[in-house]
Amino acid sequence: MRHASWLFTLCALVVFTAGTQGELQGSTQPLHLNLKEGPAFSPETVANVEQEAIEERYYSHTQNTPDPISTRNKGDWKSMGTWESDASLYDVTISDVVFNLWWVEDPNDENYEANLELRWTIFLDGQQIFQYEDNEDDNNGDDYEDGTGPCPQTRDDPCEYAEPPTGTFPNTLVERGLTISLEVEMKSFRAIYIYYDNASRDSGMKVAADAVFFGRGTQNSGEVGFEYIEAWKTDVNEILEGNFLTLTVDGATLDNNAQPSGYPRVVDGAEYQLNNATVKAVMVFWKLEQYARGDDPTVGFAYTSRADYAPAIMVEVGSLDPISTDEESNEGFLGIPGFELVVATLAIALVARRKR
Repeated sequence: MRHASWLFTLCALVVFTAGTQGELQGSTQPLHLNLKEGPAFSPETVANVEQEAIEERYYSHTQNTPDPISTRNKGDWKSMGTWESDASLYDVTISDVVFNLWWVEDPNDENYEANLELRWTIFLDGQQIFQYEDNEDDNNGDDYEDGTGPCPQTRDDPCEYAEPPTGTFPNTLVERGLTISLEVEMKSFRAIYIYYDNASRDSGMKVAADAVFFGRGTQNSGEVGFEYIEAWKTDVNEILEGNFLTLTVDGATLDNNAQPSGYPRVVDGAEYQLNNATVKAVMVFWKLEQYARGDDPTVGFAYTSRADYAPAIMVEVGSLDPISTDEESNEGFLGIPGFELVVATLAIALVARRKR
């Protein structure tokens, strides 16, 4: 029994050591939440730049008098939709809101200036926490510098509204398991089209958030890889296809779409304790060209190519806690990290006992 107890203790120690993870790195960074089809609210951006944005037509005006002497009023607020995120995977704090919307006046409607008014309402798990109305009184004179004024452009080339609210948006804790949603409403003298959910018509809301963290990294003569954790789950293959998540090595940024077959390689990473939750990381590996030195590899992590909204977070792989390149392929029997090492240890111990 004494031998069995000793062997069990050793095995437990090996499993615990194999499962020990490094420290996470992360900070508050700009993040853009996109209006998505669904209607969903997500950091994910469509990778295919040729995919057309969703186009929808809205109007709120009512006629005061009929043709030929037609006058209008803007009418009541018209909701254009409410977009809701997935539940947050861990506690996140958001702040510093900026709203943006791609839109254009309907060229086939009567020739009124839209004088667009917008109302933005943020909800936390269905409860309103903030509202901002942008109307004519918020603009400097009649120039509508924020983008709500006349938009003489075409449906193929719409205008972009982008405006921080005049009131301060408070630091808001989005606890694990809660959702955040955004309703957008309009009023105008003329019908409008709005656009969202593609790479260049990314309507939505920018925030500052501690929503992305980085785990371990690895670099050798053949591969460079790292782990990351995100508060709102996205499709890693989408951001890789769009070259939003990139690797710079030997002074050159690798094109993900030019990597060898099977790369960038995506696997499950380790589990981490973070902000009131246990979260599994995503691990991404890039293949290095033959003879590449792999000097100072740096990951550029972003959900969008628009640096004015959310610039890429630059992470030096060498600054992360190290990870073995073959660790993820040897996660062990029944998902137990280091199981092969446990078996080997048992075998050695049993052989030694028999010889004794």
